[in-house]
Amino acid sequence: MKLSLQRKKKGGFTVIEMALAMGLSIGIAGVIIGLLSQQVSFARALGQFSFLRDDAPQINTLMTNIINKSDNYRIFPDLNSALTFQGAVRTGGKALRLRFRHPDGASDHAIIVFETRNDENQLNYYFKPRGTAQWPDAPSWTISRRPTEVVFDNSSGLLLITLNGENGDEITYAGNPD
Repeated sequence: MKLSLQRKKKGGFTVIEMALAMGLSIGIAGVIIGLLSQQVSFARALGQFSFLRDDAPQINTLMTNIINKSDNYRIFPDLNSALTFQGAVRTGGKALRLRFRHPDGASDHAIIVFETRNDENQLNYYFKPRGTAQWPDAPSWTISRRPTEVVFDNSSGLLLITLNGENGDEITYAGNPD
């Protein structure tokens, strides 16, 4: 009978190897959690300024196209003043009345107004074509529901339109009143 003094080698890791693997795993997990946290914070910050990034430039483009087609404008404190064409102001207006003159001398009129309708802030567009006796009761369409405040101003000789967003963000667009 032959006794074998050789031990069989068993597969496995030493305590040091296991500790090193666990330490590396915890370190990698910590870095991943840090990156995810940073990504969430960045996405939240971007979301807070979505009005300035997404909506305000579109509103500006639309309003620029409308205003550039008009040959005259007046600023009024509210919709009723703009409808009756009384009480024009130079600063702090909520309504902008526009006139569109046609080659034959006739004209159409429109009002862009920031108002509260149905407990909701809206930037609305009212259009009154020539030959129509009365303004419509409801807006022709809504430009945007995102601004919390819109102010028209002409105290500097330029038409200034200030848009405020829901997070206190503010942007002012200026246009030449040709």
